Amino acid sequence: MDASFHSIGVQPKSTYISKGTPRGVGAGEKKDPNKEYVKAKNPTVELYAERWEQGLDIWTGEPLEGGALKDWQNQRKDKRRRG
Repeated sequence: MDASFHSIGVQPKSTYISKGTPRGVGAGEKKDPNKEYVKAKNPTVELYAERWEQGLDIWTGEPLEGGALKDWQNQRKDKRRRG
């Protein structure tokens, strides 16, 4: 297949990576940017974990349905067997 007519814009890595600081977290401060990044993400991760434990979609907070609900139920069964 000849795809020569397609043009895909590509940015150099240097335009979206800022000197090792994850998305500017802790930039210009005397703090470890990786620790600050983790600290900034903790509330979001905790929210997703709470939603998952309740059988909710982690992104929307809506109850799981269909295949997603079945998958969640199977994972809960496996967790109870191991734990």
